[in-house]
Amino acid sequence: MSVKPVDLNRLRSAHSNLYETVVAISKKAKRLHDEERAELEDKLQPYKDQIRNPSSESESDKVFPEQVQISLEYEVREKSSHKAVADYFANKYNYTLEKPAEKKISPLEEDDETDGD
Repeated sequence: MSVKPVDLNRLRSAHSNLYETVVAISKKAKRLHDEERAELEDKLQPYKDQIRNPSSESESDKVFPEQVQISLEYEVREKSSHKAVADYFANKYNYTLEKPAEKKISPLEEDDETDGD
């Protein structure tokens, strides 16, 4: 597993809150990972079907070379976290924070106390 240090001052340059920037990048990385995972599952689905429903007993234990090649292809790809950081620095995406709706506080109405005179 490779570790790539990230310049925190560069992350802080667009938004003042570093934590929010890291959260936005991690959410982007998760989306990228989920997309790649779905793509991988789609490519491997025919092989999984053949293993689940083999036409012969020897096919149930068979390892398909195409399946291994597809898996290795995804293993050597750039990690989604690295890609998300690189895309952020390349200004390929940005984020905006949702401000919580402010409650309107109505001024307290002063009770008009009269002594009944």
